[in-house]
Amino acid sequence: MKRKRILSAVLMCAVGVGICGLYCGLTPRRYTVSTPKLNAEEKLRIVMLSDLHSYVYGNDQTPLVRRVRELQPDIIALCGDIVDDKQPQDGAKLLLKQITEIAPCYYVSGNHEYWSSEPEQIFRMIDSYGIHVLHNERERITVDGREYVICGVDDPAAYGDRVPSSYGNAAPYRKALQRFDDLFGDDAFHILLAHRPEYIEEYAAHPFDLTLCGHAHGGQWRIPYIMNGLIAPNQGFFPEYAGGQYQYGAMTEIVGRGLVLDWKPRVFNPPEIVVVDIVPK
Repeated sequence: MKRKRILSAVLMCAVGVGICGLYCGLTPRRYTVSTPKLNAEEKLRIVMLSDLHSYVYGNDQTPLVRRVRELQPDIIALCGDIVDDKQPQDGAKLLLKQITEIAPCYYVSGNHEYWSSEPEQIFRMIDSYGIHVLHNERERITVDGREYVICGVDDPAAYGDRVPSSYGNAAPYRKALQRFDDLFGDDAFHILLAHRPEYIEEYAAHPFDLTLCGHAHGGQWRIPYIMNGLIAPNQGFFPEYAGGQYQYGAMTEIVGRGLVLDWKPRVFNPPEIVVVDIVPK
């Protein structure tokens, strides 16, 4: 009898762990970045979305849009692969046409937009909804009297081929990042929107205080506190930058685990809405 109780308890624990591990509800993940560039009472909230791959939540993205609205962002950052190269664009369009009602939106490309046969059409479509498409560009914004610079760099796939394991041509990617070096000495808080987190060393060599990325999909399978991710594009097995907050010198990089749900199961890795609060140090 005692042995049966133990076996039942073990089985229940295993079932519970399995249910928790396969949970795929939309999950806000919150981060706080403090900086001496802000004064008391100044703050900025960014909601970052990445790697939607045209997936649709509900019938019309209402669950996703509702969660974003509840988080009350000052700006929304879209860090690539919002549109997929194989799936219809409808899911992306349903999201894009609604989120501009919540806050100003800024977008940078991912590899899948470039892997499609029509990246320029995709960028025009995104722009048509009033979203700021940043092609190696920057925009200055002011929130509550404080100035911020939003920078965006095109994905390396813009310079490389379509091979999934390719980093693209690194030389033009580095040159694109150098366009922002005139910001050295600028007093504003500098935010870089990029797609690939593995270039953290490159980003940190430029005047960015915060970099937001996606691409790694959280490493697909995770074991909390033990393994942050099993495998990620371009990083291979046990990726160093699968998801979370990383510090490299004076720069903070935050990597979102993405939103798509597809044939690959996500284990302890629910789809993620990233919330970043920038606050005074």
